[in-house]
Amino acid sequence: MGAKTTVLMGAVGSWALLLALSRAAILGLDPWMFTFLQLASGGIFLLVVSTGAVSESNALLRTDTWLVGAFRVGTAALYMASLLHVDVMQASFFGSIGVPASALAVWLMFGRRPMNAELWGHLPLIAGAATVASGFDDGFLNPAVGLLLISQCCVLGANLLAERHPHMQALAPRTRMRLTGSVLVITAAGFAALRFLQDFAGLAGSESAHEPPDLMQPELWIAGLGLGVTLRGLSTYLGFRAAAVAGTQNYMAAVLALPVIGALLEAAIAWTGYGSWPEVSRSDLIGGAMIVFGGLVVVLVRVRASQGQAIA
Repeated sequence: MGAKTTVLMGAVGSWALLLALSRAAILGLDPWMFTFLQLASGGIFLLVVSTGAVSESNALLRTDTWLVGAFRVGTAALYMASLLHVDVMQASFFGSIGVPASALAVWLMFGRRPMNAELWGHLPLIAGAATVASGFDDGFLNPAVGLLLISQCCVLGANLLAERHPHMQALAPRTRMRLTGSVLVITAAGFAALRFLQDFAGLAGSESAHEPPDLMQPELWIAGLGLGVTLRGLSTYLGFRAAAVAGTQNYMAAVLALPVIGALLEAAIAWTGYGSWPEVSRSDLIGGAMIVFGGLVVVLVRVRASQGQAIA
């Protein structure tokens, strides 16, 4: 198994586990505070373990580091807002639109033109995402459609910048960890500022209308800090590293496995008696099948192309 495959599998697996455990742990807890604790603790942990990292420049003094953080803030905030209108599986399946979007962006920005055969994978991906969206309440008029589209643009922007960031290309793991930690801390700060502005403007929804005592619940802090230290930092690091090693378009394609793996993990958690069983509608099944098929086509085409280049 090559290094690229190992990193991709690690990134997807860690993200799936983080999302499944987060969904189970967040029941009855403040979602914004829970996410903030994850981001902050994961970032601080990586900064601590990367002490002594050597690089030509400070990550916090680079504009692209702050841009990655800004994109991450947008990703998290928009994704959370979308969950007011759709469930996690629907949001994950609709996110498959990011694969053809990433292929187009990489072609326009870096001149890496996708292979013609990939079109037979991208078309089912787009059709599958549209099918899933048609099953939303109010269909394509559901606010989640716009929120998730912009969120995917933020995901794409963050990964493209991380792919080219010199600290993520560095050979020293500590240098890469320090960049990831810096981005997470920036994201946590931006996330907190956004929540403050939202409350100040009176735009906070009922789902986040928790009283101050609720924010001091021991289970909230234990779950947030625990998952932040163990999984948030790791999954973010592996995601950035996968984009740098395998390319943004390949990482986005690998992430297509998230809804399926996440549903299996959620079912396993529900089987133990904690959390709810994942709910799958007819449009989710049909759209999900199209997305899985399209993703497999894209992956197989790229694997064959890489094998052909290796032989040549």
